[in-house]
Amino acid sequence: LAMLAFGGAITQATLSGNGFPWLYARAESNAAGLSSSLQPASSCSFAAGRVADVQSRVARQAGYKMSAAVPFLPMSPALEGIAGEEEGFDPMGFSLAVDIRWLREAELKHGRVCMLATVGWITTDLGMRVPGEPFQVSTIDAHDALVKYGTMPHMLVWLGLLETFGFLALTNMFDGKTDRKPGDFGLRMLYPTDGKGQREMELKELRNGRLAMLAFSGIATSAVLTGDTWPFFATAPERRQACSSSSLCGATMAAPRSAATARRALQTSKSMPFLPKPQNLAGLPGCETEFDPLGFSDTFDVKWLRESELKHGRVCMLATLGFVAEQYFQFPGMVGSEDALNAIYSAPASATLALVFVAGYIESSIYGGKMTMLDMFEGDGAKRTPGDLSFGKQFLPSEEAAAYDLKLKELSNGRLAMLAFAGMVHHNLVVKGPLFPLIPE
Repeated sequence: LAMLAFGGAITQATLSGNGFPWLYARAESNAAGLSSSLQPASSCSFAAGRVADVQSRVARQAGYKMSAAVPFLPMSPALEGIAGEEEGFDPMGFSLAVDIRWLREAELKHGRVCMLATVGWITTDLGMRVPGEPFQVSTIDAHDALVKYGTMPHMLVWLGLLETFGFLALTNMFDGKTDRKPGDFGLRMLYPTDGKGQREMELKELRNGRLAMLAFSGIATSAVLTGDTWPFFATAPERRQACSSSSLCGATMAAPRSAATARRALQTSKSMPFLPKPQNLAGLPGCETEFDPLGFSDTFDVKWLRESELKHGRVCMLATLGFVAEQYFQFPGMVGSEDALNAIYSAPASATLALVFVAGYIESSIYGGKMTMLDMFEGDGAKRTPGDLSFGKQFLPSEEAAAYDLKLKELSNGRLAMLAFAGMVHHNLVVKGPLFPLIPE
């Protein structure tokens, strides 16, 4: 507390140019600056009750709302209207220099990661492991083991993908395209429906996240210094009188709504409610999910995008089946390979050339030579539905609703197949072997 207080004291003295208690000054009209209004007090005036009365009275006279967490400093006005404002904890005044929405987004993200990290560290220290040789290491050695087995780059790729969505949500929030709150990714499982319950849940997440950041720092430090597992310095529990409230927590009264939440809600995507609703997907199968997080449909021809998506989905559905089957079955005259990634090298050259020729013929003939986004759906192509290759229409139901449902299933399965095929390829690259068993000996 003293370190925080001393840091705040230097900051306040520099900003105000006054001595202690700095901003406890009377507000005077047309005054060029702030001056202290406290008179020298006798030693008895520093009793707890007397000091609190003097501070409250002077703060009210000066027109400042004091921080509940750091009662000798004023509360930053930027904290008003967000969860945790009751505590008023910002001794260094970061919220006055940096956008509070960015600060809260970063705080919640670090808190959530540390809550998961704390639970994960304790769980592995208690002996729980994922099957497989790479995971039979201590918690401290886990990072180096993942680097050794080549897993870390793949984790970074997927985490980077999540970070991309978070960045998009943040930038759209700053641009005013959504009325998203910091840290809100539209997950509503177990989330209260009433305002008071939501406020309490937000406070619980915030406080537990702050505690987890401190806890994880302590756990990592203790593990490295002692070389032991959790709970490290385990001793008999001491008797401590339960505190009625946390030193970092103030009252939990609901705060008034901010201007951002009071204004009319902007249209957001149903699949990603922290991003704005795409405007150019109407009429296409799957448009009801409103999924276009990167905003491609705002830049490129949406028909060309859907054509590409369906084509890649269809290819990946075939590739997924072939990737699994190749390990166990082969066409006559083909040489098998346990690792499907090596099939391209073991297949006869004539078969490979034939496959390239057939694929090229389909690509060139079906579109009449129009291959690019600029001309594929121009002229006669404007009448063609994206993905319609004039093949298999006889299998579509005659009812419009049933046909739409079948198209939606193809789209959803194609998207799943693209993810599945990418995961299969990554798996074989990591284990340097076949797809099955998933976790090699």
